Order: sequence, then structure tokens, then C-alpha cells
Amino acid sequence: MSTQGYLEMINNAAQKIKDADYILIGAGAGLSASGGLNYGDEKLFKKWYPELVKRGIRTIGEAISTYWRPNNSNRRAFWAYWVNHINNIRYNTPALKPYLDLLSIVSNKKYFVITTNVDGQFEKAGFSPENMFAPQGDYGLFQCSKPCSDHVYDNKSYIINMIANMDRNNFLIREQDIPKCPRCGAFMERNLRMDDTFVEAPHLLKQSDYVDFINSSVDGSLVLLELGVGFNTPVIIRYPFEQITSTHSKATLIRMNIDYPGVSPKIAEKCPGFSNDIMEVLSEIKAAM
Repeated sequence: MSTQGYLEMINNAAQKIKDADYILIGAGAGLSASGGLNYGDEKLFKKWYPELVKRGIRTIGEAISTYWRPNNSNRRAFWAYWVNHINNIRYNTPALKPYLDLLSIVSNKKYFVITTNVDGQFEKAGFSPENMFAPQGDYGLFQCSKPCSDHVYDNKSYIINMIANMDRNNFLIREQDIPKCPRCGAFMERNLRMDDTFVEAPHLLKQSDYVDFINSSVDGSLVLLELGVGFNTPVIIRYPFEQITSTHSKATLIRMNIDYPGVSPKIAEKCPGFSNDIMEVLSEIKAAM
């Protein structure tokens, strides 16, 4: 694409957002990756986990795969990785530029966010929790592994304690620091949608607000900003956004995705797509508004 063609697309997207009565944001992992939280970045992994590089693990994605499930033989190593992962991603990483620019773009609009991200970036950037639906969980929460209830627990104090006492040389946490459910004594787990033990009730409280926002947008013009959503869980954001665009008479879908910017030919005229870096596109749109 020529520079002129790209700038024209930026200006058109900025104008669509300016003119919109409602903005629906759908965000996936690509949005955080554009700001630096790239799970395939070997340099970032080496910086955070030099102990694991020595074991042949090269990226966050590989480490997650290696330590995906706890069992009786790996539980201390499992938690050693995950408490550091959660601490680095959820607590130590500040609000990233793409999220801050996105908030600036939509701050004076009626907006709502649906995201599969669990890293807390929307919260850090200042988006209203009342306008967010995050059905996949939250790195800032633990739950019972059984689970014995629908309760979830803020995990920051657990994280701080485990990291403070861990054996850094062997990359293991102490047995006594492995978190247990305060209700039943079973092991705790990450509050992530992995299987049918996921405690989803606290997150689904926002589902009706999400549906209500979509329904209310029928009375005006709607821009759907889809940011970094691939095909890991397309039924949550990607496919519904295409369906909304197809049925909503005044909807525009702006899809930003380096790898998968394409849309169905049936709605192509209503869907300008960007295959450029998301942080770059958001920065350009912000400047054009």
C-alpha cells in the first residue's frame, strides 16, 4: 500500500470514529503484543527468565506450554513460573501505549470493551470497569481448583509471598507457599478459562451490559474496533463482530491485525482493515482526530 493510500485509510478511520454514536472495542492478544507483551519475543524472555533459558526454554509461549498444568511432581516448578509470569505481566508492566492511545481516541464516546486478554491492561490505562466484559478470566485472580464455590480471590499478596521466598537458583517455590483455597483447602488455580472448572460467574455479570450496549447502538451509528483478534477463540469477538457488522445498518468494522486483516467478502465494503502494527495505527488515528 502506498503512503498516500495508508494515510487516507487512517483519516477515514479517524472520521468514522469521530462521527460514531457508539464504539465497540474487541481486543485480543495482538493488542498487548503490539505494545511489547509479545509471548514470542526471545529477548523479553531472556530478560525475565535467564534461569529458564538455561533449560532450553526460549519464549513465554514455550514456558506456558511447559508449565501449563500442575501435578504432584511439578507443582513447585509450576508455581515458580506462574507467579513470576503473573507478576511481570499483571503487576509490573505499566499501561502500554496502544491502550493509552485507544483510551484517548474513545474517551469522549459511548464505548464498551469485550476482551479475551487477561493482563489487566484496560484497567491500567483507565478504561471504566463498568464498560468492560472479560469472559476469559484475569491474571489478578485465583480460584479454587475444584472449584468449591464461585468465589475468586485477589492474588497479589500470594504472588508477593511466593516470589519473596522462592529458591531462585533452582526456580522453585517453597512447598508451604503453594496457595490453598481458604474455603475448602484444595489447591488454588489461575482464574483462566481452561476447562469446565473455570469460575466464570464473576465475569459473566457484565455479559448483559455488553448485549445491552449492542442493542442500544441500533439507534445510531456504530464503529467496531477489532484489535489483534486472531483465530484462537474467534467465536468470542471475531465472528460476532462480523455478524453485528452484517446486520447493523450503520456499522463499520475497523479490523487491525498483522496476520489476519481480511474480512468476509459480504461485508468488505463496511470493513476497512489494517495489516500494519496496531500501535502505529492507533497512534496515527489519534493524531488525525
